[in-house]
Amino acid sequence: MTKRDKVIVRQTSRTILAGTVLLGLSLICAVRAQAAPLVFSEDSYRQLVDAGSSDTIPPGTRITLENWRQYRNFMPIWLQGAFNGNSGIHVGSGPEYAMVVGATVHYPMPGRWKQDAEKYGNQAALIRQPNGGYVMKGWVAGPPFPNPHGPTMAVQILYNAWAPFRPFILHSASNGTLVDRFGNRTTQDTNNAFYMLSHLSEPGMPINMPYANGFFYVSRFMVVAPEQSKYTTELSMQPDDPTRLPELYVFLPSLRRSLRLSSAARCSPILGTDSVNDDNAWNPNNFKVTLLGEKKLLMPIMDPARAHQADSYVGFTGGAAGTFPGWPKPEVTRWQVRPFYVLHLQWLPQLGPYCFAHRIFYVDKETWMPPFTENWDNENKLWKGLWEIYAPINFRGEQTIMLDGYAGAHQIDWENGHISASYAAPPTTDDDVPADFKDAQTMTTPGGLSRIMK
Repeated sequence: MTKRDKVIVRQTSRTILAGTVLLGLSLICAVRAQAAPLVFSEDSYRQLVDAGSSDTIPPGTRITLENWRQYRNFMPIWLQGAFNGNSGIHVGSGPEYAMVVGATVHYPMPGRWKQDAEKYGNQAALIRQPNGGYVMKGWVAGPPFPNPHGPTMAVQILYNAWAPFRPFILHSASNGTLVDRFGNRTTQDTNNAFYMLSHLSEPGMPINMPYANGFFYVSRFMVVAPEQSKYTTELSMQPDDPTRLPELYVFLPSLRRSLRLSSAARCSPILGTDSVNDDNAWNPNNFKVTLLGEKKLLMPIMDPARAHQADSYVGFTGGAAGTFPGWPKPEVTRWQVRPFYVLHLQWLPQLGPYCFAHRIFYVDKETWMPPFTENWDNENKLWKGLWEIYAPINFRGEQTIMLDGYAGAHQIDWENGHISASYAAPPTTDDDVPADFKDAQTMTTPGGLSRIMK
C-alpha cells in the first residue's frame, strides 16, 4: 500500500468514525428530544382552567398537534401527555386525530333520580375512621351528596362518583382490540352486563331488591372472542358497605367451573386487559381525598348514529392500529368544554402497600361520572389510565349519558405503551336487555356462572 493510499485510508476511517459519532449523537438527541415520562405534580392540575373563569374555547375550533399548546389547560393531564408524546400511545399528526370543539350540551339525569336527590339528599353522613378514611352511612337513593360542601367536600364528591346513576340493568356488547407497544393487535370481544341491586331510582321498582344480599352493584364480563378464551367470565360484586372488600369470581371454561379470586388482588388485570380490579369495584374509605379544583375540561361526545361503528375510531379498520388506537375520529365527535371536579386519591399508608401512589378522578359535575382517571406509580410516573367515551342514549324518553353506557372504553398503560381499546354496540337497559340477562337474581350471583356453556 502506498503512502498516498495509507493517507486515504486514515481519512476514510476518520470520516466513518466521525459519521458514527454524529449518528450516535443524533440518536441520543432524538431520545432526549422525545418527551420524558410525566411526573406527578399537584401544580399541573391547579393550572387547569378554573370552572369560574370566563376563558373558553369557541365551537368550531380545531385542535391539532400543531396548536394544542394553546388549549392545553383545558385538557386533562393524560391528554396533554398524549399530545406531548410522553408515551408510545400518543396523538399523531394525521387529520384523524384532530379535536373539533362543539357547544356544551346539557344531559338531564333521570327524573326519579333527581327526585330522590331532593327527598333523601340530607340523610347520608360521613363517619371518620381511625385510619383517616371516611365511611358513608344513611344513603338511600339518588346521589348521596347532591350539594357537596364543607371540609369533607372532596370525600362527598368521591362517594357521588362511587355511586352515580345506574339503571336496574344495562347490557353492552363490546368489540375490543388489545394493542402492544409494537402495534400487534389481538381481538377481545366481550358481552357485558351491569346490575344495580340497591339504592335504585327506577319508577315502579323498590329502592332495594329483596335478593341484593348486601350488594348494590354487580358487573359481569364474558369473553366471546377469541375462540380460545370464549366464555371466560368475571363477576365483580360491590358491597353496599364501603368497608367490605368487593367479591370477585371468574368462570374458567377449561375447568367448567368458577373460582373465587382474592379480594386483595386490587391491582390484578381484568381478563388480560390493561384494566385492574380497582378500576371497577373499590373501597372509597381506603383513600385520603383532596379536591384539586373545579375545572373546565374538554370531553368528547360522539354522534349516537355513528358512535357504535368500527370506522368511527382509529385502528379498528384498515391495516394499522395507529399511534392512539381507539381515538374517536373528528367527523363523528365534538369535544365539549364541561365543568369537572378534579380529585386526588392517596392510599392510606396504614393499609399497607398499594400499586398506585396517586389516583386522579375527573368527575363530571352534571352526571357525577368520572370519564377519565389517571393512576400514577410509586415513582410518581403516569402508569395506567381509563378513558370512557360517551354518546347520548335514550333512557325513558330523554337523551342522556350514564356510566357503563359508553360508546368506547379504553384502558391505557402509558408506561409500557399499550392499550386495551373497545367500542360498544348501542347499550340496552331494563326491559330492553337481551332475555339471557334479565334474570338479575341469578345473574348477579356466583351460582349464575354455572349457566355458562349450557
